[in-house]
Amino acid sequence: MPNFYFGTSLSAHQAEGNNFSSDWWEFEHSILKDKGLAPSGLASNHWELFENDHKLARELGHNSHRFSIEWAKIEPSQGQVNYEAVNHYKKVFASLSHNKLIPFVTLLHFSLPKWFADLGGFEKKGNIRHYLDYCKLIGNTFRDEMKHIITINEPDIYAYHSYLINKWPPQKGRYLLYSKVLKNLALAHRLAYEDLKGINPDFQIGVAKNNQVFRPDRSGNPLDHLLSHLLHQQWNHRFLDLIKKHQDFIGLNYYFYRCVRADPKLVDTFCQMSYPTSRKTDMNWEVYPKGLYILLHDLHKRYKKPVIITENGVADRFDKLREDVIKESLYWTMKAREEKVDVQGYLHWSLIDNYEWDSGFEQRFGLIKVDYDENFSRTVRPSALIYRDLIKKYQKQIEQE
Repeated sequence: MPNFYFGTSLSAHQAEGNNFSSDWWEFEHSILKDKGLAPSGLASNHWELFENDHKLARELGHNSHRFSIEWAKIEPSQGQVNYEAVNHYKKVFASLSHNKLIPFVTLLHFSLPKWFADLGGFEKKGNIRHYLDYCKLIGNTFRDEMKHIITINEPDIYAYHSYLINKWPPQKGRYLLYSKVLKNLALAHRLAYEDLKGINPDFQIGVAKNNQVFRPDRSGNPLDHLLSHLLHQQWNHRFLDLIKKHQDFIGLNYYFYRCVRADPKLVDTFCQMSYPTSRKTDMNWEVYPKGLYILLHDLHKRYKKPVIITENGVADRFDKLREDVIKESLYWTMKAREEKVDVQGYLHWSLIDNYEWDSGFEQRFGLIKVDYDENFSRTVRPSALIYRDLIKKYQKQIEQE
């Protein structure tokens, strides 16, 4: 095993295409279509081009790759396993092995089988058993092909968008339901952890947790400080506290710097305001790479668990920001590591351009450009080469420690 995991991440629905048995497919062809947004369709056609994409990743110096297995493709109807999809993922694992890429496998990355969503999804505790059956199927089928498993990607983001602000399916914006779903997702993780460990005690299991940097807008205002602290505890630690005895590592997804002001006029944004930084992504997100350093120290201090950065990147169509962001993000990651934080990997989001949920195809996160008009051709962006060179640099540095 490598001393440090360098690579990228992808999700099935965003990259593979044709996820027509999922709740997101239905959502895209109804709600999003009415808003003028094109459905995911073939997405980045990674379903057919995965071997080529893995080869490119290896050529770019990666030693690891995070991807998700799509539950809606594995079990398109309740209780009916699609073995063609199972065999497809066997080929994916074989391709990763051929290219010497260590797999990090996500079992749930936002999208759900439509039949499961129709049953109420994670709103109902009794539905968790269906998710556990799926986890056990994957655990038994790929027992020897995988070691690192992420049970759930960004449970807080999923619950927030789906059950608080009405942006994602099923668009049920009620705080009590949001809180209930979060608790059920935590229970689902704990039970899946136990089931998967029963299949293979050597599995390394965690979640991919979206954590954010919260800072008071007015340094001398005690209410801003209090609110910033409360948001930090609620967002960054509430879920992890519920599963702290059931994780072997913490996956950290980092994108957001939040400026907090205790102002009733900002209640619609949960008292979070835009912070005037000199750099913003194409999605108008703040760029603050030092946030990785802050959050890595915070997680280390509180949980004493290994941390793997499972997502970090920028929407940057013209590749103007990405090079500097990668340089700075790796600098702060390695600085935390030098200060004895047990950070074991950096997986950039993402390997290729893909479908960005309710933002469609316009947002480009990929180290590799996808041409959606020219038979899904791939073009390596300059920032990918910078990342390749930095991997070489830091690998040498780590080996000499």
